[in-house]
Amino acid sequence: MRILLVNDDGIHGEGLFVLAKELAGRHDVYVCAPNREQSGMSQALSVGVPLRVSDERLDLPVKKALSVDGRPADCTKLALEILFKDEQIDMVISGINKGANLGTDVLYSGTVGAALEGYNHNVRSLAVSVSGKSAVSFEQIAEIIAAKLDYFYQTGEKFMYNINFPLALNSDKIEFVFTKQGFRRYENEFHTVELSDGSTAYKMQGNAQDIGNDEFTDIAAVKRGCISVTPLTLERTDFAKLNKLNSLK
Repeated sequence: MRILLVNDDGIHGEGLFVLAKELAGRHDVYVCAPNREQSGMSQALSVGVPLRVSDERLDLPVKKALSVDGRPADCTKLALEILFKDEQIDMVISGINKGANLGTDVLYSGTVGAALEGYNHNVRSLAVSVSGKSAVSFEQIAEIIAAKLDYFYQTGEKFMYNINFPLALNSDKIEFVFTKQGFRRYENEFHTVELSDGSTAYKMQGNAQDIGNDEFTDIAAVKRGCISVTPLTLERTDFAKLNKLNSLK
């Protein structure tokens, strides 16, 4: 399989390195990632901005590794349309992200945004994340994803699966659970920061609040020690509201 690896933690992110190392032995792996951390960038693109691309030596048996001075979705888009256009990439994998992307996190996540850009190009795509407090190592996650890759590939010609690992795996077995997106709200706490020039700025550090999530959500599955797999799409239409509005005519 020809795999494009991207992320939002940057070209030297540990999760990317471990996943590339695990997959390169059995697949043709191409890496294209931001040259620095780009968390929280969602699917933003650097429109009208020149993007510098640099060769990277990752000391891994990958086919090619490139960094881009842009955002995660820039990397996927540029790789699929220009940099690795002739390679006919079979799958885009974004991650492994250090930080969960559960519920409404998907609206902001650069990891998810990079994978959605692959989906937008009709390429099978995965976003893989785990809480920074998890006892599950990047090595374990990479092994599990590698073992499950053929299964995911055969589930459809086009998909985007948002995969989240729990704080600890169930002791009896590794369990993937297909879930719906849950709801996660943040109580944003803005901290006042005084800059070197004496001016004031604000730094956001939100606390996650998981509210009203039933057993079929990604949030609940991860809390049970399962690996959550949520199929996402680009569709954002509120069909219930649309039908109501049309009925008012």
